[in-house]
Amino acid sequence: MALKFAKKVSSKTSGSTSDKSVDNQSPPKKKSSSSAAGWMKKGAAAQEALANEEAQAELRKAEAGKLWRFWMPEGEERQITFLDGKLDDSGMLDILMFYEHRIRVNGNWSEFVCTAEADQSQPCPICESGARSSLCGVMTIIDHTEHTIKNGPNKGKTIKNTRKLFVAKRQTIIQLTTLAKKRGGLVGCTFDVYRTGENSAGVGSQFDFQHKFATRQEIKDHYEIEDEDGVLPADYNEEIVYRSPEELLELGVGKAQTGVGYSGGTGSKKNLSDEL
Repeated sequence: MALKFAKKVSSKTSGSTSDKSVDNQSPPKKKSSSSAAGWMKKGAAAQEALANEEAQAELRKAEAGKLWRFWMPEGEERQITFLDGKLDDSGMLDILMFYEHRIRVNGNWSEFVCTAEADQSQPCPICESGARSSLCGVMTIIDHTEHTIKNGPNKGKTIKNTRKLFVAKRQTIIQLTTLAKKRGGLVGCTFDVYRTGENSAGVGSQFDFQHKFATRQEIKDHYEIEDEDGVLPADYNEEIVYRSPEELLELGVGKAQTGVGYSGGTGSKKNLSDEL
C-alpha cells in the first residue's frame, strides 16, 4: 500500500521585511512528537500487526516441505502420471474431496479449506467475507517436466519426475472420471496434458492418454526414480491442512461474525438471558 506523505509547502512573502524586528517574528511551530503519522502503528494496532506477522510466519512454516501443487500456464503441454485414482463400486473416482477457498493473502494466492461443513457452530470466516468455495478433488501425480531451479542453494539444478498434488475442480473431476472408466482407473496412467486458455483449468483441460503402467515398480524403473516415496500417493492428512475459524481469523483471513448474539468476533453465541 502506497504511503501518503505530507507535501512541503513554501511560504509566501510580500513587501520588504527589513523594518521588521527578528524578535517579533513568531518561531516556527514544532510538530508534536506524540502525534504518529497515519502509516505508523502503536499500542493495540501495533500488537495486532505483530500478531498477524507471527501468524503469517507460522503459515509459511507449516507449508514448508509440503508437495507443490501441479499448475501449468496457458498454452503449455506437460506429461504426468497418476499415482492414485481408483474407481469405486459405483464407477466413480475414489478420491478425497473437500470445499476450498482460493484467495489472495498479502498479494499471493493461497488455498484454505472451507470450515462451513466441519464446524457448523459458527460461520466460515472466508465465506463471511464474500468469497465462494469450490468443491475440489485431490490426487497425486508425477510431473515429468524438467524444471531448472532459479533461486536458493540449488540454483541452476535441473529436476524432473517431481511428485505433486493434483487438485482439480468439479468439471475436471468429471472429465477424468470418464477417462478412468476407459482405463480401469487412473493409477499408473500417463497423459499428455494441455491447457487451452487463461480461463481453462490450471491443471489442464485436454488429457491425451499415452500409457498405463501395471505396477509402481514399473513407474520407478522406467523414470529412474530413486526415492521409494516417489511413486506413492501423498499423505493427504499432512498435505491438506485444515484450519479452524479461530485460526483463520488469527491469520487475518476472512471476516469475523458480528452482531447481536455473538461476541469475540468468532461466531460464538452470547448469553442474552440478562439482557431481556
